[in-house]
Amino acid sequence: MLLFVYGLLRKREENHELLKGAPCVCEQAAINGVLYKTEKGQPAASLAETAFVYGELYETGHQMICKLDAHYADFDREEVAVTTDLGNKTAFAYVVKPEQCASFSRIKSGDWKEYRFMKREDDSPVYYFAYGSCMDNARFKQAGVDHFFAEPVGGAVAEGYSTRFTLRRPDGSRADLVEDGGRTEGVLYKLPFEAATYLYKREGVDSHTYRPAFIEVNAGGRIYRGCLTFLVLDKAEEIAPPGHYQEEIERGADLYLSPAFSEKLKRHMNSLPKM
Repeated sequence: MLLFVYGLLRKREENHELLKGAPCVCEQAAINGVLYKTEKGQPAASLAETAFVYGELYETGHQMICKLDAHYADFDREEVAVTTDLGNKTAFAYVVKPEQCASFSRIKSGDWKEYRFMKREDDSPVYYFAYGSCMDNARFKQAGVDHFFAEPVGGAVAEGYSTRFTLRRPDGSRADLVEDGGRTEGVLYKLPFEAATYLYKREGVDSHTYRPAFIEVNAGGRIYRGCLTFLVLDKAEEIAPPGHYQEEIERGADLYLSPAFSEKLKRHMNSLPKM
């Protein structure tokens, strides 16, 4: 039995222990709905066709569902259609009725983790995983923000993901991170929180080009959890990136990634059909 979770049951959230032993099917999943913060400061989603709620998908059993039904007695367990990078699935989710949400605050991003990230009040660093043109610092210098990116941790590995080129532009494609069970490499940066403003603008978050997401990576044998990255929202069939964009990727790859993966990435870009 598949269960879609979007709030406190997600990884590293306070109720995640309730899913102990349940395999995570995918970290990047979505349903049609609207996400809210309740009067108690907790997340709640209602089903709607006008927006998306982002979360994770788990394989659960009858006994676990019975316990969750009791814990979420104020919610309705509804069957929902879930979108993932490997296709659509059917699952259950704990949601509320739209009429219950009149006094709630809407979370426009549809992502509880992203909401928590933007509302943070501490000054701890942000770890950012770049896999495309942001592996190169040329545009950081042009924008006058290269000082934010002066502390790269170095090359990093993201298990379960592949670098693909699914965002179409008039001159070719742009990079994307697809959760397909693969293994990809990128650059992990240690940033001050104010660097997020630049990244959100560059990645077109407000124009719904990319969305922020949070993943786990391995850099130098150390696991970094909750690393910021960006995923394409409207994914298309892969085509080749333009030359100037590919050059940025190759410069960063040659500097930070393993030689074997760098060559693999170059071969993949060169194999893609051009517009």
